[in-house]
Amino acid sequence: MTDDEDAAGGPAFAGTGAASAVREHWEDLIGDMEATAAEFEDAGWETLQLHPGDVTAVTGDRWGFDVLVPDDEFERLREWVDAGDFDEHDVYRVESGIHFALVVLKDEGGERAVCCPLYYDDAAVEGLGEVAAGEGRVYTHVRNLAEEYVTFSHEEPELFFPADGD
Repeated sequence: MTDDEDAAGGPAFAGTGAASAVREHWEDLIGDMEATAAEFEDAGWETLQLHPGDVTAVTGDRWGFDVLVPDDEFERLREWVDAGDFDEHDVYRVESGIHFALVVLKDEGGERAVCCPLYYDDAAVEGLGEVAAGEGRVYTHVRNLAEEYVTFSHEEPELFFPADGD
């Protein structure tokens, strides 16, 4: 199996010569996302699991996490956001050279949960983490290839970034 074939099911970082251990952590994160979604479904909620093709930590005009997802997932997400109120979220974070996080965006009234996995490196922690700490929030911008966006604001950026000394 070539690196390209091995990375075909993973995000963009997996095809850039990343160590198999990093790809394994991504696969573990996707497994955690599936288990988390199953817990919500067992409680009667609908879930949407996002499968990013790329995640970029951006510090420019549209700062935050830029998350590229397939068109079908984006369309369903947009429909859910238009119909609901995703004002709560949980963040589950793991660090292993690259930082991995699972963001669960919740619409309590509609009993819907969106599971969005993220990955970012130490440079993102230093750059975006500093911007987010200064602003008191961080954004997740989910988009499709047509550059249409659904944006979420997270008022606790410390949930995404390690504290000094972690």
